[in-house]
Amino acid sequence: MAEAQVLVGEAGAVNESANGFLSVLTKDRAGMATNSAIAVVAGIVFLFLISSIFATPKLDALEPPLLKPSIPFLGHLINLLQHQAKYHVILGRKTGKPIATLPMLNGKMYAVWEPALIASGLRSKNLSTTPQALAGTQSLCQLRDETLAIFSGPGKTAQVAEHMLLHIIPMSLAGAHLQKINQVAVAKLAVDLSRLQSESVPNLWLWFRRMLTLPTTKAMYGDEDPFAKDLDLENVLWTFEANLPKLIANVYPSITAPTGHRARATLGEVLGRYYAARHDSSPSASEFVRARAQYFRDYDITDDEIARIEIILPFTAMVNTVPALFWLFCFVFSRPTLLARLREEVELLTTRDGDEVTIPLKLLEERAPLLSSCYKETLRLTVHQVSTRTVIEDTTLSDGKGNSYLLRKDNVIQMSLAASHWTEQFWGSDVNDFNPERFLNRKTDDGPGSQKAIRAAFLPYGGGQHYCPGKGFAYAEMMAAMTTLLLGFDVEPHGGEWKVPDWATWSIVDAVTKPKGKGEGFGIEVKRREGWEGVEWKYDV
Repeated sequence: MAEAQVLVGEAGAVNESANGFLSVLTKDRAGMATNSAIAVVAGIVFLFLISSIFATPKLDALEPPLLKPSIPFLGHLINLLQHQAKYHVILGRKTGKPIATLPMLNGKMYAVWEPALIASGLRSKNLSTTPQALAGTQSLCQLRDETLAIFSGPGKTAQVAEHMLLHIIPMSLAGAHLQKINQVAVAKLAVDLSRLQSESVPNLWLWFRRMLTLPTTKAMYGDEDPFAKDLDLENVLWTFEANLPKLIANVYPSITAPTGHRARATLGEVLGRYYAARHDSSPSASEFVRARAQYFRDYDITDDEIARIEIILPFTAMVNTVPALFWLFCFVFSRPTLLARLREEVELLTTRDGDEVTIPLKLLEERAPLLSSCYKETLRLTVHQVSTRTVIEDTTLSDGKGNSYLLRKDNVIQMSLAASHWTEQFWGSDVNDFNPERFLNRKTDDGPGSQKAIRAAFLPYGGGQHYCPGKGFAYAEMMAAMTTLLLGFDVEPHGGEWKVPDWATWSIVDAVTKPKGKGEGFGIEVKRREGWEGVEWKYDV
């Protein structure tokens, strides 16, 4: 209904403008001018009507209902470019629809906002991420045609790309392999945080980014980690990450994204030397890096091409962890009463032997319920991921309540996790607020905020075949840093007031919201708490 009102309003405005134009021209006594003007306006109206007709795709009666844009052809596309991932939350709230078909250029795209339908879509094997993964990899990594042919040649797409996505990656980030990278990463964090006594931090966002970069790269690349050998590569890495949208667009990147283009080349050269020396086969390297490289070599992909593909690995391992830690820290430390409760909860779980304190990370989820609730609430508010897939066979999504929707083959579908996380129907009237106890409630009825509603609507890790394989690694790093800061440090914001930055645009290319302006102007003073001055940190993962 809201969309229809927009259309009526805009149509009225067009007609009113046309009538005004005609009324002015008809005052001209020159009949030829008047007739010409009428012809021009008639042509404009005719073109508008024709464009409206052709901008409306034909739908099967079982497909999701059509949601016309305010501007034919381009309306939804313009809004997606302007609002990015937040556009789905806007549409979901505005229309109240669970799912819709969005006309776009000369085609259509399905958009899903209702949790049960999102869960159904995430489970479906007929909705594939492979086309998007291949397209993004080609434009971002600038692969040679012969390399791309290995992935997307006849009959090879499922064989090569999907085996990587569905088997190599999940297996290399599970069990003993996950335990290994967790241990390496938190051991590096322990060394760095044990050295920290006091510091004036001008930019909290950049501080957390720096804090997590080397522990992550060391866990991935092992003793020959190129980022540890050249500390300037940290800035190169994050320059590359900041330019992702422009690099993926791939429109003369040397001109439109010169710093990102140079950063990409630098990372390719550095990682090219790493793979050429076979450092990925070192016992200290992660199975994640080793297994991927070996799989590519099995298809005769050269080391320099492996490096081109793998420039995405370092930032994908932490691009969502850094903002999630940033917001969790801000939510907690800006609330003194909550901070005190969390310190007490975590300290009860630690063991202390002189100046050595061990934090049992493996017990936190079960035995630190308030911290766990704060962690989940942070993800609920900040994970804005849009899961984009291609319908590879006609399929049906069902919500479990008797409602089903047909999705036609070869169309794109976007499923908004943020829409699921920001719907009052599931979360209650305080849906826009940080509620540290939200996930502690024991409400057993079926209303908003109940356990049943939360289970249905909380989808921060995706689901189905593509359930986030790096969840365990990100959690270990976040909790190691967060619990150490909770227990060992007092923090004061610069200026004495917690002026937490606003959220940046919810970028369609990542999953967790960053602070606006890279957190510029938001700094802290951090120093050891009394009684914790000489403590060295250990973590049990």
